[in-house]
Amino acid sequence: MKKFLVIIMAMLFVAAGCASSGESKANGNEETENVSSEEATEETNEETKEKTESEESEEPKEGTKQDSAEEVDLQTLLEQVEMTANVNPETEKVTFDFSLKNNGEKGVNLNFSSGQQYEIIVKNEQGEEVYRYSEGKSFTEAVVSEEIKPSKELTFTSSWNYDQDGDRVQPGTYSAEITLLPMKMNGQTIEAKPFQVEKAFDIPSENQAFRNVKVEGEKGQYTVSGEARVFEGSFMYNVEDGHQVLVMDTPVQVSEGAPGWGKFEFNVEISEDQLPTSGTLTLMLYEISAKDGSVTNQKFVKLETFK
Repeated sequence: MKKFLVIIMAMLFVAAGCASSGESKANGNEETENVSSEEATEETNEETKEKTESEESEEPKEGTKQDSAEEVDLQTLLEQVEMTANVNPETEKVTFDFSLKNNGEKGVNLNFSSGQQYEIIVKNEQGEEVYRYSEGKSFTEAVVSEEIKPSKELTFTSSWNYDQDGDRVQPGTYSAEITLLPMKMNGQTIEAKPFQVEKAFDIPSENQAFRNVKVEGEKGQYTVSGEARVFEGSFMYNVEDGHQVLVMDTPVQVSEGAPGWGKFEFNVEISEDQLPTSGTLTLMLYEISAKDGSVTNQKFVKLETFK
């Protein structure tokens, strides 16, 4: 009996040992699973972080890629528009003809900040400014828009009568800087002055048909006098304000014909309602060619400037 009890106790001891071993093994497995789960979570977070950083690096940053694309677009537009200019000096005036041509396949829209679409500056050989197109002029402050269709041109013409503060500039070589002033092209702001051309030209000696021309009077009532060396002692004149002719072509007879210098004097009358609110009244003296009837020996004289 004693022996039987000893066997029973031994079996219970073995069973208790096996149960303890199984519980320990289970606890060990649970700890392993917990560690593995934490490592997996850290790996997932790391991958998500790397992916987010990668996506952020691929997104265009403000002021870099997007701005670069805009600059390329504007540069392409500027390259497809070509500016040309010609300067044609005559005895009594110089004419500036210039244009923008669209060589692209799509239309181009230009926006100007005011009615002044261009500037012309003339300098002498010493670099001194003798003429500025905008000086003394007034322009509308409204935005002006111009469209240039493919293969078409936007053209401009302006002239200068060699006057500087009431006197004719000296003969010689001068340079004209012609600048178009759009502020936007197809909605994109233009910072620099891409449409600018400089041309050299020669101003000839003074007109050989008229000299010592003087103007007296104001507000539409003027007396013009001087000397003329003209064929058969006759010449013509008219008056314009830069937009329209206010006095039509009118003949004048001088005291004697060429080759002598004959004296002349005549009156110019312009009604008050025709006088410009701003601008300059200009008198043009000229001859009619006996050969072909063309206008020759033009001389421009300022009557009065209104501001």
